[in-house]
Amino acid sequence: MYQEERLRLIMKELKDKGRLTAKKMTAALGVSRDTVRRDFNLLEDQGLAHRTHGGLILPKQVPVIAPYQSRSKQSTQAKRAIAQVAQKFLQKGGFYFFDVSTVVSQLAQISDGPITVYSHSLDNALIFSEKEGIDFNLLGGKYYSKNRFFANLDTLKQLDRLYFDVTFIGAAGLKGGKISYDDQADCQLKEVVIKNSQTIVLLAEAEKFQQSGHYQAGSLEEIDYLITSQAPEVIKKIDGLEVIETDRKEEDHDPSSD
Repeated sequence: MYQEERLRLIMKELKDKGRLTAKKMTAALGVSRDTVRRDFNLLEDQGLAHRTHGGLILPKQVPVIAPYQSRSKQSTQAKRAIAQVAQKFLQKGGFYFFDVSTVVSQLAQISDGPITVYSHSLDNALIFSEKEGIDFNLLGGKYYSKNRFFANLDTLKQLDRLYFDVTFIGAAGLKGGKISYDDQADCQLKEVVIKNSQTIVLLAEAEKFQQSGHYQAGSLEEIDYLITSQAPEVIKKIDGLEVIETDRKEEDHDPSSD
């Protein structure tokens, strides 16, 4: 039997069973254990499987967080519904921070003045540049093209001198209740903003609870409001966090009543 044939058989068995041992595959293929080990190593090198002590398993599938422009075209209806709820937190004359986030950009599109807004998002800058009555301030620094934002050390220093009425943030991932992001610079900026805000509103689609970024900027215990399409039960039990689910109209919240 040629190696290519063995590899196909090994992968078929692995997908069917989820785990294989070298001993069993040696007997099934009628080859030496060294041959099976070489096959296992090759499958691991190709990223098709993961070696364990004496065996082989399927690799863990980690959700890949897409670039900003790709994400902006996904789940648009859910994002609009979240943004419409978040709009109730805007008051005339308010002082706000708008995060770099596809769902926060949906909020920017429906926001009206007079308000003051700070943001490091290129897309928020383009949206607010077309609006009257918005005192918009774009934070500068190095441009990060994947997620379309600006940040550097001077940005952090500038933010540390500001205090926001409400900060609207997004998240790359919320797995395990941890707020995470793909870019370290973005994560550091968020840590400052969260510290310097009276009220923090996190906007996130339901799939974010299954995703995790590389850098953590705190946890949901530090957030005042979470607006999402649907939240896991364990998230709703976090002390001090008010969860507003957009697919439950009876839970529609008016922050002015607080």
